[in-house]
Amino acid sequence: MLVLQENINNLAEIFNISARENIPLIFPTDTIYGIGASISSILANQEIYKIKKRPIDKPFPILAGSFEQAELIADLKSLNNTNYKFMCENYNKHTTFIIKAKDSLLDIFKKDNKVAVRIPNKEILCKALLQHGFPVTATSVNESGQDFLNNISDIIKNFNSINLFIEGRTIQNISSSIYDISGENIVKIR
Repeated sequence: MLVLQENINNLAEIFNISARENIPLIFPTDTIYGIGASISSILANQEIYKIKKRPIDKPFPILAGSFEQAELIADLKSLNNTNYKFMCENYNKHTTFIIKAKDSLLDIFKKDNKVAVRIPNKEILCKALLQHGFPVTATSVNESGQDFLNNISDIIKNFNSINLFIEGRTIQNISSSIYDISGENIVKIR
């Protein structure tokens, strides 16, 4: 088991190890602790479905370090002016956006040709994502349908099948808001 303290280099290194070895990791996001993996590792993301006992048809949100990195997975040009402006005004407010997915994005990461993407409101996480070079999935640390865990000691004890951890600080301690901005209107999901 590898537990590192949160900083840009440690986050980027854990993302790289996860991708290289095809294993999930647990790390603090700007909202809550997340279990995730680089989108470059299908095997690690498939393992997360098993660990969480989550239906395969329910894709994970994906964290991107910038709008440019978000464009690797989401078709931002498909947004109308109002919805794009809404995203620009709210991306740093712990908000996940459902957007038309890029055609090249693998099916495991999208549903109905849409992807859930968030640019975290946490500078060190965004820098680490950019240093890693790929967006990273991040879903709450829990079994599907259960309350999320947000204490690293409890997480390590309950998720002992995971071997990569970053110990750090979350900012909000609640899940992000979710808006579907893929259509004409802005629809609040959560």
